[in-house]
Amino acid sequence: MLNENPIGRRRFLLGASTLAASAALSFLPARAQEGLTPEQVLNDPDMPFVGAKNPDITIAEFMDYNCPYCRKSHPELKKLLASDRKVRVVYKDWPVFGPVSEYAARLAIAAKWQGKYEAAHDALMSSPKRFQQNKEVTAVLTKAGIDMAKLDKDAVAHKADIDKLIARNALQADTIGLQGTPSWLVESFIVFGGLSHAQLQEAVAEARRRKKAAAGK
Repeated sequence: MLNENPIGRRRFLLGASTLAASAALSFLPARAQEGLTPEQVLNDPDMPFVGAKNPDITIAEFMDYNCPYCRKSHPELKKLLASDRKVRVVYKDWPVFGPVSEYAARLAIAAKWQGKYEAAHDALMSSPKRFQQNKEVTAVLTKAGIDMAKLDKDAVAHKADIDKLIARNALQADTIGLQGTPSWLVESFIVFGGLSHAQLQEAVAEARRRKKAAAGK
């Protein structure tokens, strides 16, 4: 059972090899979602997930396809998913690097209606260079085997849903107080910056330790 306390009771930063607690995280004032909980972020029914169907640990990554640290962390996260079958990852598209990033996020989300969100996400994250133009995004998705005619139709037909999802991700990031990508919510605590496979494993181990401790109370 997820901790229903608001996110930000404690902030965690990953060092070279240890998790260290720092000051309490403050929410921005006058926000309707000031009491935002991990459950609301980790289990958004409109956001596709990868990994375990019945996880014991869920990670939400706030990411941007033009973020170099997100790209560097992506293969490390794939290693985690391959080595730990009890982890689920929810990608929170948060396009903070401009219009082309938003275009990429919208197309990636639209790919879920053809069951290709993960393929689209992996292809965009694996691109060797930053996307400067929309046509570079579509070229990568075409090469990844995405049905572009259907993708374009779905992006238009589901525009309102995509708008709401991206806006909700941005509001959650703002409410939590995130300042850049990638940022990670690992169950009920936050980790910032690009992470290695070992650091991701450490974060998951810490989340399991905390859940076990809470269950033993």
